[in-house]
Amino acid sequence: MKKESMIRYSEKVANTTLLGPGDRAVLWVFGCCFDCPGCIAYNFKHGKYTEETAENLAEWFLGTGKDGITISGGEPMMQAALLSEMVDRIRGRRDIGVVVYTGFYYEELLKRAKEDQGIADFLQQIDILIDGPYMAELNHNEPYRGSSNQRIISLTNRYKDEIEEYYYRSEGRKVEVRISDDKTLMIGVPSRDQAAIWQNIKKLEE
Repeated sequence: MKKESMIRYSEKVANTTLLGPGDRAVLWVFGCCFDCPGCIAYNFKHGKYTEETAENLAEWFLGTGKDGITISGGEPMMQAALLSEMVDRIRGRRDIGVVVYTGFYYEELLKRAKEDQGIADFLQQIDILIDGPYMAELNHNEPYRGSSNQRIISLTNRYKDEIEEYYYRSEGRKVEVRISDDKTLMIGVPSRDQAAIWQNIKKLEE
């Protein structure tokens, strides 16, 4: 995969409880190598983005005071080396948990890691990996996953006491919509109905 010097990202938030254990920060990277029909993150592939160094994003995260970060997108594995550098810089000063959403299946990432050191390093840092492409026909409203082909995989024991909640949380999906002066941002994995409402909101912004 192409090596870059700056992390491209679409959005970042300093606090949410909807995309991983506890209250954590979230970084949505820009750019994706997939074209999943029905994807709600269209703008994270075709919209505007910001560029920052791994060092600056590490400083941003450390300033949030959180003990965990979730990285989604977009496709994080397209920027694996720089994201790995960012996590290294953070963990050099604070022990944090890392959750990553990817459109690749874990087995494919293990194969790619043999030739891509950035992916190999990044995988070593991830505590929970949610893998697989979004498939609209398999969207059955499971918590934390867009479709049932996606898996929630513990790569470390960091969240061993919380992982059961990922699979068996009973209240279904929840989302949070944040509105600023010039944009709206939805946080979480939406249900079909929530996604439809969100699409209507985004049309109003066009």
